[in-house]
Amino acid sequence: MVCIEKIYSVSALVGAGVCNANCSFCAGKYLRPQAKDNPIYWKNLEAAIKLSARYGGWSLSLTSSGEVTCDPDSLTKALRVYQKCANEGAYFPNVNLFTNGILFGEESFCNKYLDNWRELGLTNVAVSVHDVDEKKQAQVYNVKNYPRFEKIKENIEEHGLGMRCTLLLRKGGVDNSAKYESSVKTLLDKGLGNITSWPVGNPDGTKNEFTPSWFGLFGIKRWLNKNAKLCHGHSWGGGVYDYHGNILRITDYVTKHDPKKDFVRQLVVFQDGAVDYSWIKEGALCMK
Repeated sequence: MVCIEKIYSVSALVGAGVCNANCSFCAGKYLRPQAKDNPIYWKNLEAAIKLSARYGGWSLSLTSSGEVTCDPDSLTKALRVYQKCANEGAYFPNVNLFTNGILFGEESFCNKYLDNWRELGLTNVAVSVHDVDEKKQAQVYNVKNYPRFEKIKENIEEHGLGMRCTLLLRKGGVDNSAKYESSVKTLLDKGLGNITSWPVGNPDGTKNEFTPSWFGLFGIKRWLNKNAKLCHGHSWGGGVYDYHGNILRITDYVTKHDPKKDFVRQLVVFQDGAVDYSWIKEGALCMK
């Protein structure tokens, strides 16, 4: 065991766990029974934010075991907790909302919530992309229609927030270098130049039937090393690349905490109030 020198970020599951999509590979369903009103959750969210900030944390990510925007009141409450922390010195330069993006195609939804969320500290909306063709994106989410990415971007940026894309690597979807390159170029043509990617897998970090092959993932990383400039690597793997002035990130979504390392990638605040050093809960308890 070594002393922790840095806790890079906090990831918090927010809301009731409801969802407006029905993905066959959803990684959050197993957590939905925990999605109940729990006063301990809000206290531990505040504690996790302050602890990470004390150890040099720079990012707060708000997500859900369903779709976080389907419970906007809980998201507002989480951002109020963050604003309280920020006012007391626990400030993060990046506060990101991870979403399937469906409701951000609606101007009425954006007009109702986004200005308030920005004032409470939200900086970016990260939209999950399984396919750059909106019709195929709708099929993945099992919804009738999916809004145009350009419209989502317009609605988000109109309220002073940045839009990021999470280009998910999935077998049968973006699962090799050719598809990755094509998808990146399409997103850039749509004006979306901040793209993060990681492979779909199990919540414990293991592979499943939707995880791309090792060869496919290797090809994507090789394409990045050949065609983009590495700006910096992550301590937990992957890194950030400059691709013609655009940001491309590649990483693993799940990193098992290693107690022999002097850093924690993220504190994860689960909806039952537990705070762990990793999405892989076994052996990673921080507070409860």
